[in-house]
Amino acid sequence: MRHLAHLRLAAASLALASVACTPATSTPGPMGGPTTLLTRLGADTVAIEQYTRTPTTMDGVIVVRSPSTAVVRYNVQLGANNAPTGADWSVRRADGSPLPTATIPSASLRFGPDSVRIVGHRASGDTSRAIAVRGEQLPYIGSSYGLFELAIAKLRATGRDSGEFAFVPFAIGATAANMMPIRLYGSDSVRVNRFGSWLVIRHDGRGNLTGASGAATTLKVRVDRVANVDVDAIARAWMARDLAAGAMGATSTRDTVRATIGANTHLWVDYGRPSLRGRDVWVNGVLGDTIWRTGANAATQFRTDTDVTIGNATVPAGTYTLWTRTTPVGYDLIINKQAGQWGTEYHADRDLARVPLQVRTAPASAERFTIALRPSDQGGAAMLSFTWGTKELSIPVMAK
Repeated sequence: MRHLAHLRLAAASLALASVACTPATSTPGPMGGPTTLLTRLGADTVAIEQYTRTPTTMDGVIVVRSPSTAVVRYNVQLGANNAPTGADWSVRRADGSPLPTATIPSASLRFGPDSVRIVGHRASGDTSRAIAVRGEQLPYIGSSYGLFELAIAKLRATGRDSGEFAFVPFAIGATAANMMPIRLYGSDSVRVNRFGSWLVIRHDGRGNLTGASGAATTLKVRVDRVANVDVDAIARAWMARDLAAGAMGATSTRDTVRATIGANTHLWVDYGRPSLRGRDVWVNGVLGDTIWRTGANAATQFRTDTDVTIGNATVPAGTYTLWTRTTPVGYDLIINKQAGQWGTEYHADRDLARVPLQVRTAPASAERFTIALRPSDQGGAAMLSFTWGTKELSIPVMAK
């Protein structure tokens, strides 16, 4: 089991002592560093980031654990008012060898007045493309929270409390930037509208990050600034543990469920399977949300090749997405006519029906979220159930 409260990691084969990450007791000054950020998902550490920012550059390294240990390094070149002029990125294994899953091991961004050129570096040669960008530009790495410090610095340098930033990924296939509105609140808080939900960032009043909370986002991470550590040693320790005990794997796996009911009704569900990771996910709604994607990552899809009833709702043959809604008395299943989208894209105007779910205590606690289609006592029917932790929600599905 991976215990992260104090992040004690050892790799005897690499002659490393235990490494402990504890909260920082002092705050770096402006342009000081390095700053070390620990990212956790529930009880599991998923990444550690360390960076140093000066008036002209920002250098960082991120060690990520999922699906296996990898080391990301980045460098951002800064111009006037903390605006980036260029950025470089690379990903390798902890021992410096190529990461087998990386199609492009390194890339660069070159920022222009209204466009950004993305250059992918391969042994066979470079590939580049330009994308049009509006607004203020910044590089984007999904596992980095330190890069948001550049947006805070930009707002503070120009005397504003809000702005919209175009975050450009280091991906040669990118066709657009990720637009994120950012607003300063009070003297030490920032809110980032990250893909439709609010990431809350804390800083020390001078723009230096002290932590972040994804409690209101679909990625429920907690980020804390901790005492500085040897991140390269941690990377090697994590890689050694991967080799000895297996890699962490994806934070949420994907699965499908199939069933046949009635004479010839075929049901299919495709969904993501997040883990508890020490969390009580049903507190304040499902994972704290009012409406949940009923899984993880891409929206949960349901398909039937004939008309069926789900609860008291008639569902014509077709493909839908399933959402779970917290109500004052329990939970509703939302059947939505949009399909194939990411799980943050929900449009209430496309709802087909909302039906109440039955709630009971699960016979055993389920670490991973599980959807099942079990035979029902009624002929031509199945029970569609959602189990996570000690709670099970269910509803009958019947062939018409």
